[in-house]
Amino acid sequence: MSTAYCQSRWSLADLYPSPSSPELESAFKELDERVAEVENLRPLLTPTITVEKFLEIIGKLENISRIESELNGFAGLMFAADTQNQTAQTLVARVDQTLAEISNRTLFFSLWWKDLADDAANRLLTDSGDYRYWLEEIRHFKPHTLTEAEEKIINIKNVTGVNALGNLYDSITNRYTFKLMVDGEVQELTRGEVMIYARHHDANLRAQAYQELYRVYGTDGPILGQIYQTLVRDWRNEQVSLRKFASPIAARNLTNDIPDDVVNTLLDVCQKNTDVFQRYFRLKAKWLGVDRLRRYDIYAPVVKSDKTFSFEDAYHTVFDSFQSFDPEFARLAQRVFDENHLDSEVRKGKRGGAFCWTVTPARTPWVLLNFQGRSDDVATMAHELGHAIHSMLAEKHSLFTAQACLPLAETASTFSEMML
Repeated sequence: MSTAYCQSRWSLADLYPSPSSPELESAFKELDERVAEVENLRPLLTPTITVEKFLEIIGKLENISRIESELNGFAGLMFAADTQNQTAQTLVARVDQTLAEISNRTLFFSLWWKDLADDAANRLLTDSGDYRYWLEEIRHFKPHTLTEAEEKIINIKNVTGVNALGNLYDSITNRYTFKLMVDGEVQELTRGEVMIYARHHDANLRAQAYQELYRVYGTDGPILGQIYQTLVRDWRNEQVSLRKFASPIAARNLTNDIPDDVVNTLLDVCQKNTDVFQRYFRLKAKWLGVDRLRRYDIYAPVVKSDKTFSFEDAYHTVFDSFQSFDPEFARLAQRVFDENHLDSEVRKGKRGGAFCWTVTPARTPWVLLNFQGRSDDVATMAHELGHAIHSMLAEKHSLFTAQACLPLAETASTFSEMML
């Protein structure tokens, strides 16, 4: 168990002992057996199915999803900790392939449910308990659902398509190192480390940091550009051309359970008030003593500050704020530290940025940070722990309903950050 005051790697032992462990292989085997059991129940899916049998099938599907989430979590977290680890890369590919095959074998349930007449569906919804929201959301996607054969093709295609390209992008970009002259000495830095200087009070150092960032990424520009273009075209081809969403963003909006009109209104209001942002940038230019902001000045501090925080100081700052708001906040966040579900080190090959990964409602989430002692690193710690707290507060829900949609999740974590 790690202490609260030391940066460390996380442990994935709560999922599986290792990528070569018998427990992991048993999970793959159990998954196949549970899916075969559900496949045998397909003839029971009729408009007159009893509520009891309906909920029994959903319970079996939830158990399948639990194993899938644990396998996917183990592989994904292992890969995030070291994107250059070939064992992790191989496991991610194996899990992606397995999950696509499992999705195809259980696809019949969601297709049947979407196609069920409203009166029959409402009868089952009435007594569906915690599953109700999940079941209602599935039916919202009916207008955008293809035939069973077409859906299966897309699932398989994604394994060696968009999923593979995303993993390839992570593997390429997280191996980058950057060289920057700091205090008369050339330093070799990770992306997270070089971005510290992109926010430095020294304007020349900011410019050099950005230029080095662009130089390294630019070396692979044609490759990264092709990856990006392919992902964008794949999204439009599937979501607009095949599934008939009104726009590329409409597919994301439905996943987030937000009407297109709401998002469009938000974008329209922001566009109509661009003068507020422009005024802010003019003021910032004045504060920085320049006529016009450069790209390098967007994140420049308006006052000189080299203050840093030790990991221990950051821990106490965040947890004191949680404790003052509600002791339950602090207690839940402490679980992440106590169970060694936090990876806060800065390492070559580790995924940049930060995230919170909830594997299942029954497990304490895993949190990734790249802590470097800056004030925004302290805020990021609060933000990601806010996600973890939000997740743990929903741990009594089913696997299908515990996960918050993105806008709700970010609102909760931003609140935690603002308590500092």
